[in-house]
Amino acid sequence: MAKRVTGFCILPALALLAASPAWANATDDTAAPPTHTADQQEADCWHQFMEATSARITCGFPTVMEDADRAQIRKLTREVLLDARCQVAIDVERALVDDAVKTPDTVFTVPPQPVTCEIETSRGKLPIAFTFAPKIEIKAGVAVKATPGMDHVTGVNSWLAWPVVAYVNASGSIRDVMLKVVNAYLKRRHEAAAQ
Repeated sequence: MAKRVTGFCILPALALLAASPAWANATDDTAAPPTHTADQQEADCWHQFMEATSARITCGFPTVMEDADRAQIRKLTREVLLDARCQVAIDVERALVDDAVKTPDTVFTVPPQPVTCEIETSRGKLPIAFTFAPKIEIKAGVAVKATPGMDHVTGVNSWLAWPVVAYVNASGSIRDVMLKVVNAYLKRRHEAAAQ
């Protein structure tokens, strides 16, 4: 089942916690990990970030667009791009994430992570792929700036890809969700370390 994520907020590393519906809509005060069976936890990105201890964080999750972002993408592409369903594959060194959590002032940059999508266009469906390489600026232990770093789109003409990439990378709603999710994650990690 695809998880509902605001816009194209299908971000690897810290921001991928938005893949959980509970986190996408939670406030910093109410954020809590989702409950899963042991089998589900293996593939669950929350579990990989908070509980697993492997050297690499590897997980994947499906995403769908929110109605408002779907409407904006349709407008930007003159009703050529109608919808998208994507699968994000995450593979990040745990040390990279842990260092960002421990450092109060840092710029956290994630290596490009692959995303595959089925895009619905006015002429039918087609597969595309691209990468996300989020960059998150943290000051005094709080995320203050974020960009998803969408790039390297394949499977669609550049005239269609360009406005989507520009929108995703500049979207205030995507930035706001990234900051909300990263700050909830940082708060949770800092609380766990203090116990």
